[in-house]
Amino acid sequence: MAETTAWLLDLDSDLVAAVGEREMIHVIQAPVLFEVPSSPRYCRNVLVWQDNILPIMDIAAWLKKLPGRQVCPVAGIFAYQTQPDWDIQYGALMLTATPSRTRVNDNQACTLPDQPAGWKTLALSCFTEVERNIPILDLPTLFSGRLLSSD
Repeated sequence: MAETTAWLLDLDSDLVAAVGEREMIHVIQAPVLFEVPSSPRYCRNVLVWQDNILPIMDIAAWLKKLPGRQVCPVAGIFAYQTQPDWDIQYGALMLTATPSRTRVNDNQACTLPDQPAGWKTLALSCFTEVERNIPILDLPTLFSGRLLSSD
């Protein structure tokens, strides 16, 4: 049975998702956000991290079809690759709390939650923890711009 470590991400008061242990590379408490006019409702802001301007996405807003939040208690910085040999890229997600780590094994695999319906677009798979289904985010899809066509 394979076992690994994941980060649990509080996206809002009732939505939780996960990423692999090596995908989250930095956490920023109370980040300074800069609004970008005419940007998608779920990605209205950017932040500066290590001399890079990163879009910061509000996945809860995208899933619930709500306007994005203007205040972000915590930002998670994530590394991802769109192809195995391509350069590493970075993106940020709005979180409501500092991420926590958990151990996950094959026996915890489950189906994606039915609601919100957008999980099928955002998640690679899912696991059960404390009687809740936790989707595992597909970071290349999140940060690629593909969400624009499914919003």
